[in-house]
Amino acid sequence: MKHLVVEKEKMRHNLALTRDRARGAALIGVLKGDAYGLGLLETARLMRDAGIRRFAVSEPSEGALLRREGFTDEEILLLRSTADPVEIEALLDAGLVATVGSRDAALALSGLAERRSTVAEAHLKIDTGAGRYGFLPKEFDKILSLYRYIPNLALSGVYTHVNARARPKAVAEQMARFRAVLTRLQSEGAETGLIHAAGSEALFCHDLPKLDAVRVGLSVSGRVPGRHGLQPVGYLETAVTEVRWLPKGTRVGTARVYTCRRPTRVGVLPAGLADGFTANRVDRPSPLDRVRPFRAPSARVEGGRARVLGSVGLHHTVIDITSLPCGLGDTVCLDVNPLFAARLPKLYR
Repeated sequence: MKHLVVEKEKMRHNLALTRDRARGAALIGVLKGDAYGLGLLETARLMRDAGIRRFAVSEPSEGALLRREGFTDEEILLLRSTADPVEIEALLDAGLVATVGSRDAALALSGLAERRSTVAEAHLKIDTGAGRYGFLPKEFDKILSLYRYIPNLALSGVYTHVNARARPKAVAEQMARFRAVLTRLQSEGAETGLIHAAGSEALFCHDLPKLDAVRVGLSVSGRVPGRHGLQPVGYLETAVTEVRWLPKGTRVGTARVYTCRRPTRVGVLPAGLADGFTANRVDRPSPLDRVRPFRAPSARVEGGRARVLGSVGLHHTVIDITSLPCGLGDTVCLDVNPLFAARLPKLYR
């Protein structure tokens, strides 16, 4: 028995906080990475029940799945620019809104749309500092040419990705570059459509100017740095498959070794790094330990919390249950980030 438990009530709580934080801006439900590990379809349905009508995905296949599962009227944005004709054909088949971040992508999208005797809808992506997809602000002539000279392309939005992990000054500089492009476009008579810049972290960690929409996904999982009243969603539920007594002096673990100071009753769990447990932390000593001492992870069991002994293995974890009423077959809960637990079957509660 091993699965990822996803608490839907916590997701609803986080979504309500996110909506309050957005202060009236439209919410775009981001479903990339299997909705940050929470499950694409279940998360999309929960968001739709909460009134969200715009979504964003990272793969055309994700958008196609949503269409097949009844998301026929919602707007679905592909959150990356592509000039690959196979991907463009797939996004056109699914009726997705494309992202255009280069002239090559724009020409490829327009050309394939023309062959279908249709017009492709797209959002223009501006690269204000992430260095991934998007036109650089200094490429304004290329940006403007999309509005004037590229047929079969309808630009219905403009966006950027704000690096929320940067210092406030750097974030402000990104927003200034973005606004400068918007101002020039509007002065040239271009219709900018839906304008968005902030994701979940930028929304909660920075006081950004209000735009038309914000992209939210990570906040629904409750894993924005600082929490901000958000509740972390998801935990791994498994069971004790073996109980042993280890004599005093027994060493447990490899990368990080624990030596038993007394006879210790331990439970062995069939879960570990491959299931996302401690996958987002370094399970070995580092210079940072001098400033921030290593804290051994723990597990929730009947009667309290059990300390994890030694390093976590790929498929196993050892916990100290000496003083706890925990035995063979008993349920154990491990804190995991769902993003790192993609291989686990999901159980919604």
